[in-house]
Amino acid sequence: MKKKLIIVAAALVALILVVSIINGKFAKGVHKTFDSPKKYMAYVEKQAILGKKDNTIRSIYNHLSNRLTDEDQALEEKVTLTIGEAGASYLRLAKAAGVDLTWLQSAGFKYYVNTKDNDVEMKTTLYLNEKEIANPTVILDSNKKVVYAKIPELSKDVVKYDLEEYAEQFDEIIKKAEKVRLAYPDIKKLDKLADKYIKLALDGLENVEKDKGEFEAGDISQKCTIIRATIKEKDIKKIVSSVAKEAAKDQDLKALFLDLAKALELGDASDAWNAFSEGMTELAEEFPERELDFEKIVVELYIDGDGKIVGRNYKIVPVDGMDMQVKLGTATKGSNKGFEASFKYGENAVKLSGTGKVKGGKLSGEYALRVMGEKVVTFTVDKFDQNAWDDGYLKGHFTCELEGDLSEMMNLSSLLPYSIRRTLRDYEDTLENMSAAIEPSFDLIIDTSKNKHKIDFGVLNHDEEIFRIAFQGTMKEGSKVKIPSKAVDVSDTSELADFVDGLDMDKILDTLDSADVPKEYREIISSYLKYIR
Repeated sequence: MKKKLIIVAAALVALILVVSIINGKFAKGVHKTFDSPKKYMAYVEKQAILGKKDNTIRSIYNHLSNRLTDEDQALEEKVTLTIGEAGASYLRLAKAAGVDLTWLQSAGFKYYVNTKDNDVEMKTTLYLNEKEIANPTVILDSNKKVVYAKIPELSKDVVKYDLEEYAEQFDEIIKKAEKVRLAYPDIKKLDKLADKYIKLALDGLENVEKDKGEFEAGDISQKCTIIRATIKEKDIKKIVSSVAKEAAKDQDLKALFLDLAKALELGDASDAWNAFSEGMTELAEEFPERELDFEKIVVELYIDGDGKIVGRNYKIVPVDGMDMQVKLGTATKGSNKGFEASFKYGENAVKLSGTGKVKGGKLSGEYALRVMGEKVVTFTVDKFDQNAWDDGYLKGHFTCELEGDLSEMMNLSSLLPYSIRRTLRDYEDTLENMSAAIEPSFDLIIDTSKNKHKIDFGVLNHDEEIFRIAFQGTMKEGSKVKIPSKAVDVSDTSELADFVDGLDMDKILDTLDSADVPKEYREIISSYLKYIR
């Protein structure tokens, strides 16, 4: 009989292994089946933080790390502000009040920043009503410590300024930037530390159980494995004490600390570490004696069939006072996906929730923000690319509409200081009518990738556009900066005088004229140009 039981058990284990391998979930299946609740909680949390795939936070860190540690880069960015129909009507109202901006249709600028071997080149183009107004260029020669500048609309000559008197500070800035770049922590080192302290924290838990249940978000309910940890005061004390005790003597943490401290020049790095270590030792010894004034914290992790955390629920029960609860996650059923992020404190509640549909890896749906059960904002999501988000990039179309009359949420007269309200008391009805007439909404289109990004943000009223601002840029490897061979030395009084006398103001004024800038504004600019001349 005993032999038969062994054979049956072996067959069951073999079946589990075969099914796990067939589904491509060998490790996940083993952990889910054989781990204790505490070990399984440690496993899924480490996968959520340190997992190599489908980890947005990790991907974003990698992108930032690459940007901050790459020495030579070139960025081109264009920013454009466009006035819409509703905005034009507001400008007409402003004209009636004595400020004429009805000629303004669009404005913006484009800049190109190129860095190579610590030399920097920045080219800028200024736009007004789609006309190029000026194209200034600034170049920094890091070797000779000289700055060059040119505005071709004013002069064909290049001017230069010698930074020799700042050479020492300049070299120091470059060296410090290089130190910080080299000290930027490698993600593998952070993985090692995170792995260690996640294990330490979870080892301090005594009451962890595994259960079956459902995670509800939006209109969707998803069956999940639930890991529920009940953390009492003694558990918190044990966790904090063990983490602090380990941190005080952690050589990996010390190496990371010393590298960053030296790079940031925080004085004697060894002294700084010793102070930190002593503080951690003191915390480990004293924290268990403190009164924390809470009964328990309940942590619930909702885990899908792939071993991925899809929902989290945290509840804090104080000794005295109201319970606090935070819920965050998504529930999936077929192509439908529900979302909820909520916060509850006693009877006070704020919840953002809704349901969308996924097609081709892109999510579209509608979500509402409710305060005390009342809907205050509606968000619409269109073609939010989930695969791009997992890789650390954001792509999609998002809109936001305020619910109800704006006058109920934001009374313009109540926002003003008393002295102004008293002065404008005869216009109180007008201010309230203006509030009631405003029904703003916001429109956002984002498309980011490794080397390109496009962000388009619009503000509307009654579905009519007030204004829209667009950002569009590309990133590539930096190229060698061309240093001017001839330039006017601004420190030479005679050279500078000849340069100023030769400035041509007419080209910029003619461009302003073609951009429909009113005469009075051109005269102001002309007076300023003559003044600096």
